[in-house]
Amino acid sequence: MQVKKKAQRVTSPLGVAVYPKLVKPDTKFDANGVYSVDLDLDPNDKEVKAFVASIKKAADVAYAETCEQRGGKKLKRADLSIRETEDGMLRFKFKLKAKGGSDDKSWDQKPALFDAKGNPIANPPSIGSGSKIRVAFELVPYFTAMVGAGVTFRMRAVQICELREYTPDGGFDAFGFKATDGYSTASDTPVAQDDATEESDGDDF
Repeated sequence: MQVKKKAQRVTSPLGVAVYPKLVKPDTKFDANGVYSVDLDLDPNDKEVKAFVASIKKAADVAYAETCEQRGGKKLKRADLSIRETEDGMLRFKFKLKAKGGSDDKSWDQKPALFDAKGNPIANPPSIGSGSKIRVAFELVPYFTAMVGAGVTFRMRAVQICELREYTPDGGFDAFGFKATDGYSTASDTPVAQDDATEESDGDDF
C-alpha cells in the first residue's frame, strides 16, 4: 500500500547512464510500460558523498513517518535502490511508470528530457549506455508487508550532458574497428575512384 505523502524532489550529480529506456518505455514486465535508467556515480566524489548522505537521511525520515502512520510499530525496512558495482561505482535505479494514477483516473506520463544547455529535447535520439546525465527524481515513500517500508526513486526529468547514441550490435567499437585517416562522412574531400572500375557494380566474371 502506497503511503500518501508529498514526494521530495532531488537532482542527482552528473553520472554515467546504464541501460537507459528514456524514449520508449519497456513493456517486458508491465504492459503499460516503464521508463528507467541506472546511474553510475563515483563514491569517492565529494558531491556524490553529499548526495548519498542526503538520500539516506531522507529515507530515515520517511521510514520514521511511515512507522508513525502505522501506529508507531517498528516495521521491516526495505533496501534503497542503490548497489555497488564490480568496478566500485554506486549504481542508482530510477523508474517512471508510463501510466500514472489509478483505474478510475489515469494519465500517460514520461520523463522530460533536456540537453546540456537546458533546452527541451522535442525529438530525442536513441540514448545509449555511457551517456553522461543528471536525473531529477522524487523520493516516494511506500510500504508493503512483503518488502517493508522504504522509498522509491521516481524519475521525473533527465539532463543529457554528453550523448552516446545507442546502436544495435554495439556500433563501431563492437566490430573491432579503430579510427584512422581516410574517408569520413564528416569530410568534403572527394573519394578517389579508379576510372577502369568506376561504373562496375556487378560481377566481373
